[in-house]
Amino acid sequence: MADIALTAFLNDVESRRAIHHVDRKAQVKRGNVRGAARACRNDRSADIVLVDLDGEQNPVAQVADLLQVCRPDTVILATGSENNVALANDLYRSGVFLYLPKPLESVDLGNVIREVHSVIEQKERPQIQTSRVVLVHGKGMGVNTVIVLLAHLAADQGRYVSCVDLDANFGSLFLAFDTQPERGLAQVLQNRDDTDGLDIDRLQARVSNRIGLVAHPIDQADRIEHDEQGLDALIRALSDQSHLVLMCGFSMEHLVSMRSQVSNHVIVFEPTPAGVSVASRWLRVLQGTTSSLVMNHARSLPNLITEDQLRSAFAGRLPDVELPYIRTMAEAMALGEPERAITPRVRESINRFLPSLLMAGAVEPKA
Repeated sequence: MADIALTAFLNDVESRRAIHHVDRKAQVKRGNVRGAARACRNDRSADIVLVDLDGEQNPVAQVADLLQVCRPDTVILATGSENNVALANDLYRSGVFLYLPKPLESVDLGNVIREVHSVIEQKERPQIQTSRVVLVHGKGMGVNTVIVLLAHLAADQGRYVSCVDLDANFGSLFLAFDTQPERGLAQVLQNRDDTDGLDIDRLQARVSNRIGLVAHPIDQADRIEHDEQGLDALIRALSDQSHLVLMCGFSMEHLVSMRSQVSNHVIVFEPTPAGVSVASRWLRVLQGTTSSLVMNHARSLPNLITEDQLRSAFAGRLPDVELPYIRTMAEAMALGEPERAITPRVRESINRFLPSLLMAGAVEPKA
């Protein structure tokens, strides 16, 4: 790997320490994006410039000033205390390679620096992710396990993930995360008036610093009549805070309401005739909408479906991911570490699949 120079302009001590931990050769200066612009007017900009946006009322304008005085091939990274996907998207459109919400963590920084090295060394540039809303279909097929795995592996890659279970009667995603949901989801879904006053931080329980959970509490056992405006407000609020929103437990009525906001559908099915039949019906219901297939061995059963039968049921497609039966998964989930139960090979296959959910590209059906 080439020796690539990094200069950082950061206001807080913790962020400066994180940079030194990742790259001891980096020049780390106290300051923000304005200080970076002044420095780059006088001296040649480094290969990578990391700037602090805290305290700026119009950070996009300040980034534009910085880009005017930097070398064309300088990669700009930005950080700040605001965890807002809308801000991040504005920065990406302005030319920032990646926005990292504070607190800066050494693991995240290391991953970003490696991504930037691949860009500078002219390898394939990773796509910049935007907020994605993904519906996960297949109740009873191990959907909870799939969501938990996707959430943890996406969080390992530095993404913020919100998981939503809309099932008011038998929703069990909170059990899979071993996290009690906050109250208030029913009220949000029924609210057609104050949709701009939604406090998502009070509604979303924290599974970890990067994973949130929205669900009905266990004593919620009534049918919830949802208002389309309330559901729309919930999705918009979650999208402003998270890179990836994973939703399950929805009704057909929910599906119709959310159709225009959904980026991808993940259909989870077991390798049984019944599981394949349900999955193929979902594909017909979705009528060509971007979708992914996850074949999940949720139980210790033999594989009752051949590859030819899968191709026939799914119009020539094969599953995008196959998850084997994992005897130790329940114990790992109870410990809050489900990703430790999967083999490196399974982890690699999910990591290949994740970009289709996190970024703009869709999964191409396998031939």
